[in-house]
Order: sequence, then structure tokens, then C-alpha cells
Amino acid sequence: MATTSTPGSSQPAAPGLSLKRWGRWWSPGSLVGVLRVVSRRLWSHLGLMLAIAVGFIVAIGLTVSIPVYAEAVGYRILRDELAQGEAGSKRPPFAFMFRYLGSQSGVISWRDYAPLDEYMRTQLAERLDLPITTAVRYVATDKAPLMPSSGVGKPLIFVNTAFATDFEQHIEIIDGTFPQPASADGPIEVLISEDLSARLGFQVGEEYLILGPQEQRVEQSYPIRIAGVWRVRDPGSDYWFYDPTTLYDTLFVPEESFRERLTAINPKPVYVATWYAIADGSSVRSSDVADVRARINRIATDITTILPGSRIDISPAQALAEHQRQVQRLTLILTIFSIPVLGLIAYFILLVAGLVVQRQSNEIAVLRSRGASRIQVLGIYLLEGLLLGAVALALGVALGQGAGLLMTWTRSFLDVQPGELLPIELTPDAWQRAWQMLALMVIASLLPAFGVARYTIVSFKSERARATRKPFWQRMYLDLLLLIPVYYGYTLLQQRGTVSFLGTDDPFANPLLLLAPTLYIFTLALVATRIFPLTMSVLERVAQFMSGVATVTALRYLARTPGAYTGPVLLLTLTLSLATFTASMAQTLDRHLIDQVYYENGSDVRFYDLGQGGGLSGPMAGMQPQQPGPSDAMNEARFMFLPVTDYLTIPGVAAATRVSISQVEISLANRTIPARFIGVDRVDLPGVIHWRDDYAGESLGALMNRLADDPAAVLVNSAFAAQNRLRPGDRFEVIMNDLDRKVRVPVIVAGYVNLFPTVYPGDGPFLIGNLDYAFDMQGGQYPYDVWLRLTPGADRNAIDEGICELGLRTFERGFAPATIITEHARPERQGFYGLLSVGFIASAFLTVLGFLFYSALSFQRRFVELGMLRAIGLSTRQLGALLAWEQALIIGVGMIGGTLIGVTASQLFIPFLQVRRGANSQIPPFVVQIAWEQITIIYIIFGAMLLAAVLITIALLRQMKLFQAVKLGEAI
Repeated sequence: MATTSTPGSSQPAAPGLSLKRWGRWWSPGSLVGVLRVVSRRLWSHLGLMLAIAVGFIVAIGLTVSIPVYAEAVGYRILRDELAQGEAGSKRPPFAFMFRYLGSQSGVISWRDYAPLDEYMRTQLAERLDLPITTAVRYVATDKAPLMPSSGVGKPLIFVNTAFATDFEQHIEIIDGTFPQPASADGPIEVLISEDLSARLGFQVGEEYLILGPQEQRVEQSYPIRIAGVWRVRDPGSDYWFYDPTTLYDTLFVPEESFRERLTAINPKPVYVATWYAIADGSSVRSSDVADVRARINRIATDITTILPGSRIDISPAQALAEHQRQVQRLTLILTIFSIPVLGLIAYFILLVAGLVVQRQSNEIAVLRSRGASRIQVLGIYLLEGLLLGAVALALGVALGQGAGLLMTWTRSFLDVQPGELLPIELTPDAWQRAWQMLALMVIASLLPAFGVARYTIVSFKSERARATRKPFWQRMYLDLLLLIPVYYGYTLLQQRGTVSFLGTDDPFANPLLLLAPTLYIFTLALVATRIFPLTMSVLERVAQFMSGVATVTALRYLARTPGAYTGPVLLLTLTLSLATFTASMAQTLDRHLIDQVYYENGSDVRFYDLGQGGGLSGPMAGMQPQQPGPSDAMNEARFMFLPVTDYLTIPGVAAATRVSISQVEISLANRTIPARFIGVDRVDLPGVIHWRDDYAGESLGALMNRLADDPAAVLVNSAFAAQNRLRPGDRFEVIMNDLDRKVRVPVIVAGYVNLFPTVYPGDGPFLIGNLDYAFDMQGGQYPYDVWLRLTPGADRNAIDEGICELGLRTFERGFAPATIITEHARPERQGFYGLLSVGFIASAFLTVLGFLFYSALSFQRRFVELGMLRAIGLSTRQLGALLAWEQALIIGVGMIGGTLIGVTASQLFIPFLQVRRGANSQIPPFVVQIAWEQITIIYIIFGAMLLAAVLITIALLRQMKLFQAVKLGEAI
């Protein structure tokens, strides 16, 4: 008996019919029609489709920015490493030096040298496959004695004779002329350095004799004539293969003189042969490193084959390998760090795509009921996604380049300062990641359609009747189950103390820095979304006793239809909680960096003042030193110092103070305890020192006032005081020995401190007292530190010059601003903050966009319901108040929930990030900073979003026709 299929039945079609139907839909003739349908569908929902495209663009841009940034910063590091030559000398990037050294392989003839020289001149650029911008050839003889022209007497100096290509273009002839090629029998004209001429008094026109080796002293000796004296034109020029100062004893001749005359005198004149080349490596990227290194290795093999003993002394091979590893590592780290933001973007795309599918669900059900397969329906959405993706790919890649550039200028979270323009280029890895992200986002946009495509018209109507059913993750209690790994991760961190147990002490290279708190935030956001309808139900019961219909109706709707607002509430909560946590983490790490650097340094700059002189003076000078007695100790002046106020005359110095840290012994209860005595100027110190309130139980001013009560007053670190039961007013002695003479100095306890900059508790107890008192009790001044507070924008070079002009004998112990700048420029830190900043802007923008679309579509979805409310007597103002209350409650709950989750995540997880900077990384203690300024910015953005949503709603309400809503009924 044949079966029949009625419209709306869910009975699947036969496999053969499905294949035929598939072929008809996707045949070349029908493809144009399908594309036309897809285009019309895109146009009919243009706003939502553009929102999805924006999500694609932002996701691709964020993904592309990571390898683009890593490549740009990697190039900067590579350039700086390659520029650092031997003994700290600066060399251009991609400098190569090939050498043959006779000291290791023996002297050679010109015939031995010529084949390798030909290879270097004609084949090097081709073998490197890089343009050669500078090429220098240098050949020198072994050192030989320079004698008077008569050959009698002692050698004046040992010199070598050499030539260097293009030498005359990079020097100045200060006397005489450049040498001419030597004749067959006359003296060889040479060029000597200005330094050699000054040392030995050589003059232009003088003739000398260079002796040959002892075994052939006469045959290989040759006369020379000084033709000119040279000095360097530009010592910083890229031309200089060696430091020019090392060439002071080299006599330069034209290449023709060396090749024709010297080789005729000495069959083996080549002792040193150097080929120096600078290549243009600006086009080299991490993906090219393997090929460049292979070519360098091939060249090394070639030159060894041509001239055994030759080698590559300088090349970028090792630095290139390190560059490639660093780029790959940085890309991986930042990719992991980007997962939370990319997840938020994916959720935005899911939300908007769900809104699109929700509007088209009735249409999908009709298509399915009329014979379209599930794959065909998904195929239409796939085509839509691909068309949007084609546009998004081009714009997203461009956005990624711009974001990568901003990341190279990032100093801290949302702190971008334009700087050096690094090469921002799209590498093959960047393109690959762009395509991969596009594929993931297209798949994400298909997920809502995949769920709806299973419905026919009958099953769709049945499902629509159960529209108030909770989301899948709530029905399966996934949010509550996720609390288990969250608790486990937090417990693990609590047991280990910091994130460093994962293998790195650098928080900016540790993925757990974001992943653990992100899981916490995501889980609690889901839990908050579950609790939201319960909260609305409680508020609705309270609001029943209040006047006004709008508030009660809004609360009742939110309590009874959780599925209608789960998406925007979750998006708002996630955005604000992630923004709160990341901003607080960035502010805390920034503040802690400053605290650590200034604790280590004490102030902006710290100098050690050695004084202006020393030793005994007066009638006792020159006598055998005696043990100083009480009377003459005060008369000695082993050290003399300029007043510390002289430092204030240096440009850029705002304040200065003296601080001395000495090793002492505390005499307490018939025992001595090693300790440190910190002598300070109590009046000047508060204006210079970087102080934090938790370093002591009272203010710094109050502590300095305690030192003013008695010259012998000291502040004792609280741990030592508690251990030895020291109380204010207790007296003991300190044994000082700063002037090579032990002195027992009485002191009195005046107060306590927990910490003091530059002093770490792990190094033992410490006391803080009056520096002048220590000077007086020991009989004179001794070297001390000078701490300086600088004016904003002070120039470090100007400070150094000012110290030199004053004649101060000092050396720098620390320069805090420079240390902080160096840390800010560290690629991991800069990339992390840059990624957080870009992600913060992107997530805030998409959240605002998503909520505005939700507001507009929510109005359209409830068009009939609102029309009915209007028909039973509610005014337009009441409807506006109803919708405004709904939106305000959604935004308000999202803001409150997001802030609470973000703040708790900050308080719980940020303390675990206190790692790095050596054995004293826990000093000073970590203080979590909640970024209320950035949170306020988000509040302002969300407030503007609420205002925009209310204005959109009011505009739509004014356009609503009551008869249309009542007449259309369920068809809308």
C-alpha cells in the first residue's frame, strides 16, 4: 500500500529522492537562483547581517593582530641583537664578516687568496639571496718592525701593511695626499693614522724601512714613504669593519701596491683577509629564517672548501633562530590569552545569528515542510556566511594590521603612545590564522540554524508553544557542574601560592593568568543568569504593592520569559566582568611594577657619593696612623662632601636627600646581632622617598617626627622588635664601624616600621636613625647614597652632565624611570596589554551593538503583544516606560552582576600573579587595585547604550499602528 505525505508531516523522504532533490538544488542552472535568494535574504535583514559581518571582522582582526605584532616586535628585537657586535660595539643588522687568520692557519699567497675573493665579489649576494648594501675587503700583512730608512737601530714600532676597499671615501686626509700605486723600484707610499703620527712624530715625506722575517730579512724588506696622515670622517659609519682606533698602527696602501709590489717582495703576504658585507634584511620574516640560515650554512661550506681555514665570524644565523623561536612563542602565548575575548566575540555572533534565525524560523519550517532537506537549509545559511566572510576577510585583515601597530605602541592597558613605526606586514601565518578564524566564525553562525533546521511547520508550532523552556545548559546544570573545575583550579593556586608552578615566573608568559579567572567569570555569569529570573520574581512580588503598571508588568515579563533575555544578560555580564578583571589586573601589575622598582631603588635616581677627597690632613699627615682617640676623632676628615643641596642645581632634580645603609651589630642582652643601620635626613626624606602606607603602622611624617624627638631615636623593623620584645623607650647600643673604627652608639626605640625601600627583611633586621647622629658619634662623615626626585620629563644625560660639572665623585646605583620604560617595552608585557586593550574596545563595541539590535528586534517580536496592551488601555507613555524598565533592569542587573563577578575574580586570582624579579619577588606585598576609572567608563558606555535603546524604542512606538498589530495577530 502506497504511503502519502501530507504537508507538515515530519516523515523523512526516501534516500533516492533526497539525492535527486540535492542535485536539482545545487546544479549549475539552479546555483544562480540560490545565490539570488541568498542575496535577497541578506538584504531583507541587512542590519543583522552587517552585525554578524562586524563580528567576523573583529574576530579576524584580533586573530591577525597577534602574528602581525609578534613579527614586528620580533624584528625589533632581532635588529637590536644583530646590531650588538663584539665587545658591545654597534653593528648594522645583517652584517656578515668572513675572515682568514694567518695566526691560526698560516700565511698565504695572493694566488691562494684570489679564488675566495672572487667568490665574495661575484657570488655572495646571489648565494645569500639578499641585496648587499655595503661590501668591504681588507687584507693585511703580519706585523713587522718599522725601522729608520738606514735599517740601523731599534724598531720604532711594529706595524702591518694593509689595504681596504673604498677606504679613501671614509677618512679625512689632514696632511699630505692619498698614496699612489707603487712603482717597481721606489718606496711604497703609505697612509698613517693621526694617532700614530702624534705618538711617534712621523711627518709626511719621511722614509722608513719595514723589515722582513728574520729568515729572509733582506730579501723581504721594503722601503716606505709617508704620503699622508688620515683620521676617521665618521666613526659611526656602517663602513667600519673594525673599530677605527685599532687601526692606528696599520699602514694603508692602495690595493694595486699590495697586489703588485708586496707580492713580488713577499710570496706569502696575506696574514689577515677580511670580507665585511652588510645585507638588506628588512624583508626577512620569521617564515624565511630557515631558508636564510640554510643559505648561510651553504656559504660557510663553500668558503671552507675554497680556502681551508676561512670562516664566518659574524652572521645573523644564531639571532635569526632565536628570533624565530621568540616569534613562535610570543604568538602562542598571545593566542592563548586572546581566547576569552574571542569567546566573547563568538558568543556575540551566536546571539545575533540566533536573532536572525529566530526571525526566519517560520520561513525555515515552511521550507522544510515543502521538501527542503536540512542540509539544503544549512547550505543557504552557509552561502550567506561565506558571502559575509568574503567581505569580512579583507576588512578584518586590514583591521588586524592596524591593531598590531597599536599593540607595538602600547605602554599599559588602554595607554597607547605613538612611537617607532615597525614593519607591519601580513605573514603566511597571519593569513592562515585569518582563514581559520573565518571558518570558525562561519561555523558559529550556523549553529542556531542547525538547531532550527530540524523543525517542520508542525514541530515548529509545537516547540514555539514551549518557548518559555530554559536553555539547554540550564536544563543540564552545566553552570553548576563548571563550579567543580573552578574550585579545583583556585584550590591548586592557593596551595602553590602563585602561577609560577606552571613553569615560568613571568605572569605575562603564563596562560593561567587569564584562563583560570576566565573560567571563574564564565561560570559565575551562567549562575547569575540562572538566578536572574528568581530575582525578578522577588522584585515583582515587592512591586505589586507599588503604584504603576509599567514596573510590575516589566518585572513579570522578565520573570516568566527567561529565554527571551538570557543572551543579552549573559553578554552584558561577561563583558563587564571580563573588563573589570582585566583592567584591575593591568592596573595592579602596573602599580606593582612601579612599587617593586621604587622599592629596589628608593627614589627616581640613586647615586653613591664617594666624597671629594680623603686621608689625614693637618700636622699629622704623613705620620704613622694611630688609633684615634675621643678627642682627635672629631678633627679628622677622611671624607669631604659637597652639600647635598648642590644636587638641586642640576637641571631636572626636584629634591635630594642623603641615605646611608651600613652593616652594624646590635648589642642586646649580652649578645650581638648583625643588622643594618639606615641613616636618613628626616627633613628631606619625605620629599624624595617612594613610600607606601603599608610600610609602617603610621604615616611617614609621624615616623620622621619620632626621629626628631631625640637624635638617638631609631625606628626598628617590627618583626625584630616583636622577636626581642622591644618597646618604645627601650635603650640599647649599636656597634658601628663605618670609619674603620668600632664605636658603640647608644640608641632609643622610637617606633616601628614593617618595610623600608632598598632593604629586604630576608637580609636581617634593620634600624632607621638620624644620619647626622651616626656621623657625630663616629667622628666624621663617610660615603653615602644620594637619592633624587626628578621633575617630570627630566633628561638622564642632562643629570649626568650636571654631576660632572659639579665635580662630584659618584656612580649610579639605579635609575627607576629607565627600568620601568625597559619593562614596559618587553614584548610579552606590551603584547599582553595591547591585546587586552584591543579586546576591551572590541568587546565593549560588540556588546553595545548586540544589545541595540536585541532592543529593536525585541520590540518587533513583541509587536502584537504590545498592540494588545495598547488596545486594552495602556498609553504610549506607559508602553515606553514598560520597555524602558525592562531594558534598564537587564542592563542594571548585567552591570551589577558583572561588576561583582569581576571584583571578586580580581580579589581571588590577582594575588597569585606576584611572581618575577628575583628572590624578593614578594616584597613589597601585592596590593590588588580595582580599576574603578575603567569600570566607570564601561558604566558610561552602558548608560549611553540604555539611552540609545530607550530612544529607539520610543521611535518605534510612535510608528506603531494599533490596528496593524491587532489585525496581524499571530502572523507577525
